[in-house]
Amino acid sequence: MVMALRADPRRIYEAGRAAIRNRLLSSGLDAETTEWWLTAWELEAAVRELPTTGDFWTVGDAWIAEQRAARRQPD
Repeated sequence: MVMALRADPRRIYEAGRAAIRNRLLSSGLDAETTEWWLTAWELEAAVRELPTTGDFWTVGDAWIAEQRAARRQPD
């Protein structure tokens, strides 16, 4: 008997988070700063009441990039 595979939302969420974490680490951020940004996005998304499915981490990646760019701007 073959069981149908179905997507596990938690695994998909964790895979998306890991992908963004790895991209940030490979861009030169240290692990602590990377984790800070991931957590900041998760908190921002919670405040906005965004679903953690679909393009959650695509939107999060863009938000993190925008926030990091804003912090690099001269005063």
